[in-house]
Amino acid sequence: MKITKAARKEIKKFEAKQWPKANIEHYGHPVDYGEKEFLFKAVENQEIVGVISGKHEGGIVYVEYLIVDYNQRKRGIGRQLMQKAEEFGKKLGAHKAHLITGKDWQATLFYESLGYQRVAVLPEHHFKKDFFIYEKKI
Repeated sequence: MKITKAARKEIKKFEAKQWPKANIEHYGHPVDYGEKEFLFKAVENQEIVGVISGKHEGGIVYVEYLIVDYNQRKRGIGRQLMQKAEEFGKKLGAHKAHLITGKDWQATLFYESLGYQRVAVLPEHHFKKDFFIYEKKI
């Protein structure tokens, strides 16, 4: 056997054959993960003041990132963007939202204020800093 670098298009046929079998083994029936990405922006006075990005997959909304203009914080922009992401997921049948943020970041209090609960710690994660995993049933 030899391990080599692969291109996504090379392995497409293999995955199409193997994933349905793995899903039946894992879930007891065929599943459709329904992966769909989202990217929303908040605009005020024709300027972008915040952005949220992520995806829905397998009944979960994954928030990849949320960023609000530093000078526009504490105005509800992040809250509205999070609500938009959760609504997006609900329309696709999501039952939970999931995100990762830095342990010592101000964002932890923000996510907790939205009802997110810390479910795990990722010690020495990005750049050897601790991170938290947060989740919320939606």
